[in-house]
Amino acid sequence: MRLVLACHSYFPAVGGVERFAQGVAEGIAKRGWEVTVVTRQDPGSPPQEQVGGVTVVRLPMRRIGRFHIPRGYRAELRRLRPDVFHLSGNRVWCADFYLPFAGGHRWPQVMTGHGFYQYEMHRRWTDRWYFERYLPGRIRKFEVYTSHTVHETEQLVAWGVDADRIELVPAGIPLEEFSPPRPANPAVRERYGLTTPFLAVYAGGFYENKRVDRLVRGIAATRGRWGLLAFGRDSPGSSCDRGQVVRLAADLRAPAAFDGVLSRAAALEALASADAVVLGSSYEGFGLLLLEAMAAGRPFVAYRTGAAPELAATGSGFCVDSEKEFVNSLARLEDPSLRAEAGAKGRAAVVDYSVERQVERFRKVYERAIATYS
Repeated sequence: MRLVLACHSYFPAVGGVERFAQGVAEGIAKRGWEVTVVTRQDPGSPPQEQVGGVTVVRLPMRRIGRFHIPRGYRAELRRLRPDVFHLSGNRVWCADFYLPFAGGHRWPQVMTGHGFYQYEMHRRWTDRWYFERYLPGRIRKFEVYTSHTVHETEQLVAWGVDADRIELVPAGIPLEEFSPPRPANPAVRERYGLTTPFLAVYAGGFYENKRVDRLVRGIAATRGRWGLLAFGRDSPGSSCDRGQVVRLAADLRAPAAFDGVLSRAAALEALASADAVVLGSSYEGFGLLLLEAMAAGRPFVAYRTGAAPELAATGSGFCVDSEKEFVNSLARLEDPSLRAEAGAKGRAAVVDYSVERQVERFRKVYERAIATYS
């Protein structure tokens, strides 16, 4: 079987969507499928290469203002003649230049939208038209749409997409990174000068949707009981960039430390040293950080977005709706027995969120799409 997966960017680019695409592509290739990823060509990258058993075709882009226009996109897809085509993303070039023609291609089609960032974050009239009217009509041309969360499924159904066309396929992470479990390392706190009794750790970046300001205010409200370590990529100029939250922490005298992108080893060490992993996001397509907290055996406290409600239902952490609830949840996690119980439940539940389980679910989705199309 020949799978062609289109995504806006791919390894060595990093990010949740890139990790998703690579995990699925390489996992399906290991199951004996011929897999080709069609993505954009970044400076210095070859037009075609083999990565992890996957053929990666990188298309040159023409940039006009904010828009990236792929050269030869549909011609390349026709040349590859997929047995099943998987579109990853929405409101990005690989979707924008495919969706208008989705009904005219002679191959089974699967789409994964990864949530609705623009709709949830800004919701201008153009976003309402795109997500409420245009996108549902285009999805009806696909054999299967895979959603990551219950919220995403419910939103699509509310927009008129047939529930029978939607498969819930949650995200997955490589669990081998967390086996065996790492012990806490006191050097992490020493490195950042955090001497509070309890440590909350956030990883993911300083973007407008990540709302690290919520975490800072919550930590400040614990009055020295909790400290915060937050790290990740910065987005200068956004409402919650690192400079903004550093100033907020100073104004509130919150015990907090902020860092950039850490090595993977250092990031895993920080998670293992947390008394709680925290996520203040106002929007997440899923929230992979919560899976990483569970795999590390650490409880989490997260605002209600993405998969937080489903994951909290496993007993692995708390899903909150306000800063008061956030602070109260941290207070509850000062109980070592509760932290240990939540951590153990997370380790047990996260087995169902491995990359291997995710790949197997997609294999079945592809087979369903082929059968439905036939």
